[in-house]
Amino acid sequence: MTTSLLVQVSPGEAWSARVEGETLVDLAVRRSGTPRIGDVMLGRVVKLQPEVPAALVHIGLDRPAFLGGEHMRRGEPLAEGQSLVVQVIRDARAEKAVGVSARLRLAGPHIDLVPGGTIEPVGRGLDFGERQRLGAEVAAFAAPGEGFRIRAEARGAAPNALAREAEALRTRWRAIEAARSRDDAPCRLEPEEPLIVSSLRTEGDPSPDRIVVDDRAAFAEARRWLTAHRPDLASRLALHADPQPLFEHEGIDAAIEAALAPRVGIDGGGAITIETTAAAVTIDVDSGGAPALQANLAAAREIARQIRLRNLAGPIIIDFIAMKAGRARVSAALQQALAGDPAEPDLLGWTRLGHVELVRPRRAPSLEELLFERDPDGGRVKTTLTVALEALRALAREAAAMPARALRLKVAPEVAASLEDGAACAARRQIEARLGRPIALEREKGRPRAAFDIF
Repeated sequence: MTTSLLVQVSPGEAWSARVEGETLVDLAVRRSGTPRIGDVMLGRVVKLQPEVPAALVHIGLDRPAFLGGEHMRRGEPLAEGQSLVVQVIRDARAEKAVGVSARLRLAGPHIDLVPGGTIEPVGRGLDFGERQRLGAEVAAFAAPGEGFRIRAEARGAAPNALAREAEALRTRWRAIEAARSRDDAPCRLEPEEPLIVSSLRTEGDPSPDRIVVDDRAAFAEARRWLTAHRPDLASRLALHADPQPLFEHEGIDAAIEAALAPRVGIDGGGAITIETTAAAVTIDVDSGGAPALQANLAAAREIARQIRLRNLAGPIIIDFIAMKAGRARVSAALQQALAGDPAEPDLLGWTRLGHVELVRPRRAPSLEELLFERDPDGGRVKTTLTVALEALRALAREAAAMPARALRLKVAPEVAASLEDGAACAARRQIEARLGRPIALEREKGRPRAAFDIF
């Protein structure tokens, strides 16, 4: 079965889809301009919360990042107003701020540099002998005050390869320290990583058989990065130059639309409805007239797929159709369907009320949290940034098809504000630079937020 990584890139945004055979199994959206997990920032402490204990750190966002006591440097007192180097460890979610740590870890392909740390083999797949070997080899080149975290990916790695990787991480750390000495808080201490590189760096196992990128600049960046860091994958990279959008060309556009909808059909005519609340994710199963066991088995497979696709996390409660018998079969089907999820959800079982509970670790915002927000009536609506980037993506396609035509974009007032001097402004300028002319914006009072027109 062929595994494909498809990356659709547009100014300010990259959508990456992992397809196994003809099935969409993973979907991720990355946006520029906001700190991502792993980014190193110079922040400023704006408030101490000794009762937690915690500190709020301004890193350039609308609200301060949260530094928990367990992520503070041991023995280092903090004071309001002081500058502090921190690393993003958790994305913002709903009402929760970005999480940061003052204990830095610079990640490499096989080992992580931990300034001021110790040498620690942590990979689950490392047996005792391999842990001992790797620990001794890393200790041989570790400098005083350097710590290294050895991951499972280091299994079988040659000592000289690990030493080269350590030196590259040292070079990165020296650049961070130099930036800290010359820049003022709040600021990034490293250049923002290109979106295509983030899409490639976070790609897990098994490695894709083909990687397709639909943007020439991103394709060139991907080729440079793969040649330097993943030469085994460089020959699998291809450019999608067809005018038909990549996801549509690959036949996954309908699956992506389904992953953004609250209700999804299942085999046999039933459906599942997914709702995210402040406390948990709830999933309701509708039989559509099919026998309960048949509908529940079909729902179990689709629920596992949608959990991974949407990156749902935290407590998840499933309301299957009531049955007189067959719970064990439904549990087994759900467990089997969840087995391929790299986040390794924990299936807790059936409750006394007849629901199934599971917990999935939170690694990043879900698609819903990233793309939508709650409206005053309690429903969900696309954020202004989502609509603005969607409009720019459509405009870029129009411009490619008719390069000589001057284009005008008609949008709702709040979307126009995002494009003029808000979160989508940099993306708009990027398109204008490519076109060599400005994009004319027309704001229409009363226009629904999600509606836009290109003239």
